[in-house]
Amino acid sequence: MDLSKGNIEGGTDNIVPMMRDHRKGNWTLQETMVLIEAKKMDDERRMKRLWGDGGERGKPTEPRWKWVEDYCWNSGCLRSQSQCNDKWDNLMRDFKRVREYEIRRLAEKDEEKKYYSYWGMEKNQRKENNLPPNMLSQTYDALVEVVERKCPTAAAAAAVMSGGGGGAGGSSALMLLTFPSSQTLPSVDSDTSEYSDSPAKRKKTRSTLEEVSCAISKSATMIAEAIQACEEREEKRHKKVVSLHETRLRIEESKVETNRQSINGLVDAINKLANSILALAANSHHKNQPNTSK
Repeated sequence: MDLSKGNIEGGTDNIVPMMRDHRKGNWTLQETMVLIEAKKMDDERRMKRLWGDGGERGKPTEPRWKWVEDYCWNSGCLRSQSQCNDKWDNLMRDFKRVREYEIRRLAEKDEEKKYYSYWGMEKNQRKENNLPPNMLSQTYDALVEVVERKCPTAAAAAAVMSGGGGGAGGSSALMLLTFPSSQTLPSVDSDTSEYSDSPAKRKKTRSTLEEVSCAISKSATMIAEAIQACEEREEKRHKKVVSLHETRLRIEESKVETNRQSINGLVDAINKLANSILALAANSHHKNQPNTSK
């Protein structure tokens, strides 16, 4: 049981305090999809606040997972902010492993080793490849949309890697990505075109494109790791806030229980005192009856 704020519709306006009895147990697919949609909406809300769009900048800040809980609650997903936070951490951990596997599979499709798609594997094959046992394609696609909205440059790099890393796609990705200052990319001379008749020039061009693809892959990995580290730090802060909130609720409940017991004790004492006074009055009345008859 949690003391939370009620209805939201596109935000947290017109909130009404209410007691929430959160659902326990495994998450259903519908609940998971609602959580992903809530996280996507929250990211958009935070970006608007960051850039000051739509008058969001002047509004007071609100804990991320509290907003997500309110959105989920009003969409039929009766989970607490702590449950939403933990579920999202698990989703992103599994998503990252599947995503990295799929990118690696597409990048190495021409190698001798044969890679199967995650969704074409049996459970034992997924376990052998250190992959989550039961991520649904519907969940994965929804998470891809959320991640690509937050990091379009990493998504572009992943698309280039899945296409082999060459051609016009490679050039467009290079325009999007920001490479480390210590890392320089090899240039492709116009005389070493892939259409040149010289085998040596074709080999040099192929080697250059492989180096470009490798550089893109490394940069995309660095971006993804930086975003993940930032997310983890933020999640830790939110967990601390949630923990403090729960501790405060427990203290308030303890105070209420203590007051209730004190009032009950006071009522019992008053009742005993009243019974004693009535008994004393009755005894005094009986003692005075013979004197009255005389």
